[in-house]
Amino acid sequence: MMCSRMSKKVNLHVYPTNFTHESRMLKETKSLAESGLFSKIFIGAIWDQNLAELEYLDKTRNVWRVKLLSRKLPGGSLWKALKLLEWQLKIFFKFRKEKVSIFNSHALSVLPLGLLFKSFHGSKLVYDTHELETETQMSGFRKRMSKLLERITIPYTDLLVVVSDSIAGWYKNEYGLNDVHVIRNIPYQVKEEDRSCNVLKKEIGIPDEEMLFIYQGNLGKDRGIELILEAFSRVDRQKHIVFMGFGALENRVKEYEKKFNNVHFHPPVIPDDVIYYTNSADVGVHLIENTCLNHYYCLPNKVFEYIMSGLPLIVSDFPEMGRVVDSGGCGWKVDVEMNTLVSLIDRISWNDISVKRIKCLDLRKRIGWHTEEKVLLHIYRKLVEQTIKVN
Repeated sequence: MMCSRMSKKVNLHVYPTNFTHESRMLKETKSLAESGLFSKIFIGAIWDQNLAELEYLDKTRNVWRVKLLSRKLPGGSLWKALKLLEWQLKIFFKFRKEKVSIFNSHALSVLPLGLLFKSFHGSKLVYDTHELETETQMSGFRKRMSKLLERITIPYTDLLVVVSDSIAGWYKNEYGLNDVHVIRNIPYQVKEEDRSCNVLKKEIGIPDEEMLFIYQGNLGKDRGIELILEAFSRVDRQKHIVFMGFGALENRVKEYEKKFNNVHFHPPVIPDDVIYYTNSADVGVHLIENTCLNHYYCLPNKVFEYIMSGLPLIVSDFPEMGRVVDSGGCGWKVDVEMNTLVSLIDRISWNDISVKRIKCLDLRKRIGWHTEEKVLLHIYRKLVEQTIKVN
């Protein structure tokens, strides 16, 4: 009887993006759909040109991208607030008759909408925050309002999910919480790729015996891009760096590519080919600058993508990324500073890479989305059971 009643539950996930590259939400909702806990899982997002308004991911999961009348309004704070209000009201009225059992807020700004569903429909409210939102680089009035909003709303949440142990500790200390769950954004396990292909070295024109480092992902600020570029302009020219991605600093990378024969740019590849290309490099690089507490406590999925690709990696010497590297022996921690980075790159040898790659391959056998999925399903089963008892 309980399983039958579980299968009729509806789950709504809401996140103020276009929902095109949300790997964490895709994995979470897929696991929940396959568990049979819900008959329907809806994802509320924001529509943009060239995107489907309604997208069917599978027989259980649907994405609804909301078209906004206010979409073409200016980008100031007031107008952004009006757009957010329109978006949330449309989602509320769209799903008000769906008897949403569990509402998932994937951002702080969505918590008020979750409270509406909780108040009017008795929905359980999950706050699944992807970062430490109140401790980002925002300041002034916006930061004060964000902290006030979280402090007011968080006591009404039924479940708090975060992405790292350090962020969990922060929430426990800040709000006196006892029950904070950590679900890391780790990719699915993959089979070991053929290392003999060297696809990146062939496309870029690098001899097999020369070392290739890779930065893969968003070429934006606070990612150490400028630091990495300058570091490789100073090291042995037989040590190369390739930037594979796009972003605000893409042209800056291309400027260095013209000046230095060991700096390269490669356009992003389709998601299915990411590990194939990444695997053909020798060392992964993922540096985050310590510009806010959110960065200092972060645990990016790119760290795990390098590990799943079998690549030893260089990371910022921050608590979470450093813990992964230390526990697995799969890479190097470094201060995000020029001289220390140059010194590290200079002294990395082929033997170092070989030793750490073996440890990296061993680590990837022990981690994967399946380890995080167990935590996810355990806490959701308990939450679904609570809704059954209430009903």
